[in-house]
Amino acid sequence: MKDSAIDRLGEIQLFCAAAKAQSFTGAAAAAGVTPSAISKAVGRLENRLGLLLFHRTTRAVRLTDDGLVYYDACRLALDNIQETEHSLTAHGQPRGELKISVPPSYGIKHIVPLIPQYVERYDGKVEVAVSLSNAVADFATQDFDMTIRLGQVADSRLVGRLLNNAQLRVVASPEYLRHHPAPARPEALRDHVCLGLVMPDSGRPLPWSFAEEAKTAYEIPVRPAMTFDHPFATLACAINGGGVTQLFDFTVEDDLRDGRLVEVLAPFRPLPQPIFAVYPTNRHLSAKVRTFVDFLLERQRALGRVA
Repeated sequence: MKDSAIDRLGEIQLFCAAAKAQSFTGAAAAAGVTPSAISKAVGRLENRLGLLLFHRTTRAVRLTDDGLVYYDACRLALDNIQETEHSLTAHGQPRGELKISVPPSYGIKHIVPLIPQYVERYDGKVEVAVSLSNAVADFATQDFDMTIRLGQVADSRLVGRLLNNAQLRVVASPEYLRHHPAPARPEALRDHVCLGLVMPDSGRPLPWSFAEEAKTAYEIPVRPAMTFDHPFATLACAINGGGVTQLFDFTVEDDLRDGRLVEVLAPFRPLPQPIFAVYPTNRHLSAKVRTFVDFLLERQRALGRVA
């Protein structure tokens, strides 16, 4: 039988199911077909393209580099078709699962509390799945619809909409400062117990950033006496007199306001960093992403947090 565009679309859907599940058996269960049907569909695609899309072993399948590029393009195309169908039949109302990745402390403080309002606004037609992680999300392999990122978005395949700005602050507890005079300059941190935050992408503690008169940015190398891979763990140690640390204002603002922490080196704060809602560049932006980003901006303005 001659291959048709409809046959190819079905093959692409089965290929995407296999790529997402990383298993022909798992994809077959999700698609309601046999593992043999998945294998044959992938084989026909590979023959037509002249490319190997999967590395196959007896236990698992894994996308090749070419397969990853093809999956990224196919997934976006299928998402666009699905979202266009939804927008045409539901007058642009969002529905389905919205998968987002957010930094832990910013997410818990400023994103998670807003999600019930968003879900209620659209009568529960959107199911929101949140992943809390400091790792940079990979849209091609992790199947996120959007992320929240600190810092500029340099990837031309991504769109970034500014939510607000974040300010790094150096803090310590009043108890710690009773026994250790507050540093007058960043260089004096070498005489203090410093608490480091380790980022998962590098496995190394973040350098501490400063600026003279909010203009000339520079970094100070510190030798942390203790390191943590989560901002709230670093925060808990600082609150309990463990030492001095540098964290973003959204992590420490409540504790500064309530007196559990004191800011030091305030004249040397670095320049603020932008916080963006980030999503892939698509010709047709999904209703669930569009409405959620608009909702976040609306709530940021209402709370006075817009940059």
